[in-house]
Amino acid sequence: MHLIYFDESGQTGTDLGNSGQPVFVLAALIVPEEAWMSVERDLESEVDRHFPGPRPSTFEIHGAALRNGSGYFRKFPVGHRLAFRDACLKVAARHGLRLVYRAIDKRRFQQWIRQSFGPGVLINPHVVAFPLVARVVDDYLASLPGAPLGIFIADENREIIGDVEKAICLLRGVEGALRLGQIIEKGFFIDSRSSLVLQLCDLCAFSARKKEEAKAGLPLRPGDEGGITLVEPLVHRSGESMLDTLEWIVATQKKERPGDKPGSV
Repeated sequence: MHLIYFDESGQTGTDLGNSGQPVFVLAALIVPEEAWMSVERDLESEVDRHFPGPRPSTFEIHGAALRNGSGYFRKFPVGHRLAFRDACLKVAARHGLRLVYRAIDKRRFQQWIRQSFGPGVLINPHVVAFPLVARVVDDYLASLPGAPLGIFIADENREIIGDVEKAICLLRGVEGALRLGQIIEKGFFIDSRSSLVLQLCDLCAFSARKKEEAKAGLPLRPGDEGGITLVEPLVHRSGESMLDTLEWIVATQKKERPGDKPGSV
């Protein structure tokens, strides 16, 4: 069994014109069941080493908060915060965790929506990124010795819970290349404050987003390169049946939006 933690970075919902966060990234951190406890314990050790108690009950690791020095992290110098980020990413590497992610350029995504559904339609990029990432995760699990099963675990983001659960149910039932054959149960949604591993996924998603923003021509801030360098070896890349997935998304969305104009993918 593998635990698959999902988190996103650059989430602005259907506000696709947000110039401050032009790229959305959905990431899945793949954790073998037998490694889970050791990963959690090592992350706890890094938290205690870098931020010894007492800590507030609301303490939570967020890539953006660490980078910007907001909230609890405001009182710590940037070098200290980045050292903690790096230590956490090294925990992931040490335990052989794998990362699958999909980046979506929001401006191009907005154009795709117009071409596929016509003007006036709003879709959260998470709706498209999730099945793309889920398909790669499923193929990765099927390729491992014994073809282990997996469970999806995500933060309690009320905006997308319904879409994710619906996508899992539909993709487990389809036939062919899009079928999720290795995923059991439905998605599990938990408070991210209760899971250091889910918070580690947030760190990975943040650094992956910085990498994609740099590829899009946005300047990196000092220190971002370190996170990008550490997250890159974790990334698993594979074919994601993109055209098939997009066609499936258009078809399922149009069933729910019968008044929308037909369009091309």
